[in-house]
Amino acid sequence: MIKEETCKERIDKELKGRLKDIKEALNNDEKREEYEENLLALSKRITYRVELSYGGPQDYFTIEVNPETKEIEGIIYHFLDWFDGAERVLEGEEFEAVAQMFSYLTDF
Repeated sequence: MIKEETCKERIDKELKGRLKDIKEALNNDEKREEYEENLLALSKRITYRVELSYGGPQDYFTIEVNPETKEIEGIIYHFLDWFDGAERVLEGEEFEAVAQMFSYLTDF
């Protein structure tokens, strides 16, 4: 059985391909127009960075709000220490607690 690569293993190759396409489009008006016309979607989001501590270590939440519905659509917790870092997407009760704590971010 052949093991499929994970996204973590594939991301550098995928990014390299996207950047190659973008660089080609920047140097060719026809390719740029084609690239822009074939975008899947263009979404507008507001991202807040709620900083809890800084230095080493530091931690913060990024909270994504849809400006049309004024709903929190995503929360990621970030933890960083000298030359290292990790992040976790919040779901379920964790998401609900943080969303409730920072619900005022949707009052715009």
